[in-house]
Amino acid sequence: MNGIKHLLSRLSLFLVFMLAFSTACKDDFNSSIPYVNVNFSINTVNHNGLNTVGFPVFFNGGYGGIAIINNGVSFYAYDITCPYEIDLNCRIEADGVIGTCPCCKTQYNLLDGGYVISGPSPEPLKQYRVNVSGSRLYITN
Repeated sequence: MNGIKHLLSRLSLFLVFMLAFSTACKDDFNSSIPYVNVNFSINTVNHNGLNTVGFPVFFNGGYGGIAIINNGVSFYAYDITCPYEIDLNCRIEADGVIGTCPCCKTQYNLLDGGYVISGPSPEPLKQYRVNVSGSRLYITN
């Protein structure tokens, strides 16, 4: 009887760990912004703004354009289409580290995940992956 209890306790512990890890590994937020393939690289030497902390630099790509910002530790890349409006005429405008939608007035924190600071949007800005290798940034989804 003790053997069965021991086996059941180990099995339940295993199931708890599997459940925890299966939900913890999902790092992609399912954004309202339509999917567009993103796969390009940038040399930071050619874009001085990327060497400055808190200075977003804008590029073509993604659904409505991409803003890349250096937060001093890593880089973030966001689609600049507002996820509340999903309108190519409602692109996020940056004032330092705050991105604001000119249509709905939602404000986003560009230094730390594109999360909503204020406004009606229920979701953060769509993020793209940024991998760094030397002075090159690789932006993908």
